Amino acid sequence: MCGATNKKKTVLRDERDRRGLRFLSAETLHNGDLVFEGQDIGPVVKEFFGSSEYEWRWTIKAEHVPIIQKALGEDGYIINLIETHFNDEKSAGLLSFLEEHNIPYESWHRYGD
Repeated sequence: MCGATNKKKTVLRDERDRRGLRFLSAETLHNGDLVFEGQDIGPVVKEFFGSSEYEWRWTIKAEHVPIIQKALGEDGYIINLIETHFNDEKSAGLLSFLEEHNIPYESWHRYGD
C-alpha cells in the first residue's frame, strides 16, 4: 500500500436515513486489542429488539489479531485491512466472518431507549 497510513481508528459505517442510524467503528488500542463499536438507533431496531437503541462492542485480544489478519489473507496494518474488507454495507458481514473463521472475541451489548 504505497502512501497508505497506518490508522489506529476508522469508521466503517455511519448511515442516517428515515429508518434510523447505523454506526460501526474499528480501533486498535494501546495494548494491541482490536475493538469494534457499533450502535443502531431507530424504528427498524425497535421492530427487531423491542427498543429503539442497540449498542455493542466486540473486542479481539491482541494475541488473536494475527488470526483475523490470516483469515483476511493479506499482510498489512489491521485497521487498513478491516477498512478495506468491512466498510459501508460490507460491515454487516463482520460478525459472521469472525464466527466463520473461529476468531475469538469478547462481546458486550445493550438494548434500551
